[in-house]
Amino acid sequence: MRLFGKLVFAGMILSLLMLGETTAAEKVAEPADGKVIIAYYFHGDYRCASCTKIENWSHEAIKGGFEGALKRGRLVWKPVNVDKPENKHFVKTYSLYTKSLIIVEMEKEKQKQMRWKNLDKVWQLLRNQEKFSAYVTQEIRDYLEKG
Repeated sequence: MRLFGKLVFAGMILSLLMLGETTAAEKVAEPADGKVIIAYYFHGDYRCASCTKIENWSHEAIKGGFEGALKRGRLVWKPVNVDKPENKHFVKTYSLYTKSLIIVEMEKEKQKQMRWKNLDKVWQLLRNQEKFSAYVTQEIRDYLEKG
């Protein structure tokens, strides 16, 4: 039982140390400006294989590269079905014509959109997950650093 207690204690210490870690992708300054970056994946009711792949690969890249920013709420992942009546306004706001990954910088307190970008190259990179992930990660890193 004594060994078990030591192992539990060691596990707790290791867990606490890991909470402060950041990945290489997210080593950016944490601004104190109250801004949040939202990564929206806009889709409709109909979901083709490519659309599902874009959503999955985007989510994997964001989760893998920015876990700390996600946990702190500095970065938010939001899949949105624009076929639902309450989400139709996004089509006009972001000039959507197909399934899209859009990055938006919002001022938290005022809920004011500062800037946004359509990551339209996701469609061109569908045959190479490594390049796809690098593209998504770099674009999000740019938004986090310039925020």
